[in-house]
Amino acid sequence: MNTTIFEAEGLSKQYGEGMALQNINMLIEQGDIYGFVGENGAGKTTLMKIISGLVYPTKGTIKLMGKSKKQDISQARKQMGVLIELPALYPHMNAEENLSFYCKIHGIKNTNRIKEVLNLVALSDVGNKNASDYSLGMRQRLALAIALLNKPTFLVLDEPINGLDPTGIVEMRKVLARLAHEEGVTILISSHILSELQLLATKFGFIHKGQLIKEVSAEELLQSAETQICIKTTETAAAIKVLENDLQIHSFTLSGSGEILIPKELTDLEQLMSIFIKQGIPIEGINLSTANLEHYYMDLIGE
Repeated sequence: MNTTIFEAEGLSKQYGEGMALQNINMLIEQGDIYGFVGENGAGKTTLMKIISGLVYPTKGTIKLMGKSKKQDISQARKQMGVLIELPALYPHMNAEENLSFYCKIHGIKNTNRIKEVLNLVALSDVGNKNASDYSLGMRQRLALAIALLNKPTFLVLDEPINGLDPTGIVEMRKVLARLAHEEGVTILISSHILSELQLLATKFGFIHKGQLIKEVSAEELLQSAETQICIKTTETAAAIKVLENDLQIHSFTLSGSGEILIPKELTDLEQLMSIFIKQGIPIEGINLSTANLEHYYMDLIGE
């Protein structure tokens, strides 16, 4: 049986007359990489701030590391690493100096930990360059290094790949996957780059207008949609005619970008390509499509 890392029951947060969160019931278990999906203003950051002790809920209860009493939850938060919104860095300090400062805050006396986390986030070669001269991506990586200083068992990350270039995004994904799989760190992560989130997360929570509308495992997400053959051609009408007349396939759809989508079980890919070539149908692209996180979320919220 998995250990519960975070649990919310009936959690709500009200600002004035507006509800940022409404009756949230949520469960994160040990070893989860929990992908938190929602539009801007959906309530993701508010919930992360409640978990981190930066905001207090209007009503409802939370448990952290199995603890429910206020004092015990405060102690449990010492096992957390947090990166929410803009990273809090001292601009006149370099990476090691920033980390050294936070070591003192956390009471960490092992200075070797500074080099360890700098290596983890690929910032070991920045030398004496001050944080004020860092790119946004470098600041994000240094903020993650700070969050990792205390060797957390639970990592809360709000848009950690914001500002990273494609290489940096891949490196960040590898770091987080290694933390989860090799060191047993449980991760709650939000991102607007849903394709990256789908590659990383083992579980997803979908929030819309302050309400958690669904939780689903990565396996359930993949099983939620049938695999389809996606065909892109400049002669869509002719391709459809071949499908209907030569292959007797009538169950297909057209995507918004003009791709022809055919359920995989209706035809053999090699046979399909062979007939298209024989009939002179130009094919710009053909691939298999599985469940898509973005499409899944948009279907959930009815858009």
